[in-house]
Amino acid sequence: MSLSSGFFMPNKSLLRLTYIISLMLLFHAATLYASEPPSVVVNYVDGAYTSNVSATINAKPDDIYRLLTSYDQLNAFSRLIKTSRLLPDQNLLLRLKVCFAFICFDKQQTLALTISKHSIAGHIIPEHSDFKSGWMKWQLSGNNNMSVIQFSSELTPDFWVPPIIGPLLIQYKLKREAQYSIQQLELLSTKQI
Repeated sequence: MSLSSGFFMPNKSLLRLTYIISLMLLFHAATLYASEPPSVVVNYVDGAYTSNVSATINAKPDDIYRLLTSYDQLNAFSRLIKTSRLLPDQNLLLRLKVCFAFICFDKQQTLALTISKHSIAGHIIPEHSDFKSGWMKWQLSGNNNMSVIQFSSELTPDFWVPPIIGPLLIQYKLKREAQYSIQQLELLSTKQI
């Protein structure tokens, strides 16, 4: 190493080593989450919000299914879920916290679950929820270390939503949260929660 003109000038060996390490780190980062960005569509029609998410991620379907059925830890991959728990009657209680800028809402959603191999469906129980009606469904397929996730839902709030701007904000929030949840599921599938 030599000093030239008052600043540090590394030798060629050090530059090559730095270049090789940088390439290795770049390759590792590119392959760690090599899945495509999820396809997310959120619509608002007649007071109901529908969402459809499709994603292929680097994770075994069994690992994703295990995360989706860890009912007391659903907030590990969703920022909307403050707490979650399976009730004695096998319904799922979700306490939600939704924030837009400085305005936050605490809402409750209780779902009657139907579970089968790599499929989870829930129907909102209106009398125990802040939603008039709704449903959601997770469907997993794939093999080895790749999973195809299909998520669809429909929610009709039983609370006031400001006209015009409210639906736009909720659509935006649902889309961002769906993208976040898919990323977190892929990340968490490599770890134990």
